Amino acid sequence: MRKLWVITVFGLLLVGSVVAQGHAGTPIKLGVVAPLSGPGTSYGLGIKQGAEMAVDEINKAGGVAGRQIQLVVVDDASNPGQSVTAMQRLVSQEAVDLVIGGWGSSQVLANMEVSERAGVPYIIVGATNPKITTTKNKWTFRVIQTDSVQAKEVATVGVQVLGLKRIAVLNDSNDYGVGNRDAFLAAMEELKQKPVELQAYNTADKDFTAQLTRIKAATPDGLAIFGTIPGAPAIMNQARDLGLTARFIGTGGLANENLITLAPKASAGTVLTTLFHEDVDAEGKAWAERYTKLYSGGAQPARPVLAAWEYRTVRFVARPCLEKAETDKAKLRECLASWKGTVFGVPTEVYFDQTGQLVQESVLVEVKDGTFAAYKRK
Repeated sequence: MRKLWVITVFGLLLVGSVVAQGHAGTPIKLGVVAPLSGPGTSYGLGIKQGAEMAVDEINKAGGVAGRQIQLVVVDDASNPGQSVTAMQRLVSQEAVDLVIGGWGSSQVLANMEVSERAGVPYIIVGATNPKITTTKNKWTFRVIQTDSVQAKEVATVGVQVLGLKRIAVLNDSNDYGVGNRDAFLAAMEELKQKPVELQAYNTADKDFTAQLTRIKAATPDGLAIFGTIPGAPAIMNQARDLGLTARFIGTGGLANENLITLAPKASAGTVLTTLFHEDVDAEGKAWAERYTKLYSGGAQPARPVLAAWEYRTVRFVARPCLEKAETDKAKLRECLASWKGTVFGVPTEVYFDQTGQLVQESVLVEVKDGTFAAYKRK
């Protein structure tokens, strides 16, 4: 009997060892949903590059809990319907353990329902509509500021710092543009101002003459644009061609290097909130230099804004939680919900609130001398 007991115990230990070794050899699957085609391509490419850079560094350093990270990137073509399909592929077909990415409020508002139902943690780096982070969502987190925060900041700076007294508003009619517009108007009301003109456009529009003609007739000294690339630079160019001299202001959707590339003269002097700027601290600057060097040889210029948030989220938020929870999604969600720490480019400690929204200070930039320069309030 004793001999049989020894053999049984030895066998159980052997099986446990084999299972542990097999578990250690199984990669942790990190999903990324991003627009690698369509109008959001320049944003999606940065998200993809930030993820690649972070995962490569983690894997070269030994991985997470002795396991490598396998990156699964899916293109949603900047389209809400295709974004739902992309998320379904990640959580069902690919069976990823965590999703970090997402760009465009309309896309994220659609695809987050898939991850919520599947019980897969989803950290969003590129969508700002306030409806995304609410107490009803259990599995959804976001690391960039909401429209309500960014638009209020822009309104305050426009009125109290830039001294604008006649501000017009032109917004994309999608979820992103409308969310920003509504938050901006609420902030304007608090500041005892009303916009001199309100106009909207559709994402795919290329001619903005009708809207800008009405705006010019209102003689604004400021024009708040709530949209993304390529619409925003086209609006700026056409505004200047029509003789509209109002100063442009806006939120993070405009903080894309393509704004300057496509509207080099018209965009000068524009003041924006942004999601990252390398001059905030030395570590951020060093990272931006590494990133730019790594990706400068591609078909498109390296754009650090969303790449920075994707990289920081993978390295500083997800990695420590994956070390603790590995592929246990419930434990991973709990770890993310209680996470707090520091990341380069943000001057204070950050943490997720009860809705899954990361609480942080905002960063302002001004288009100056052909680049985004850190804006210092006077």
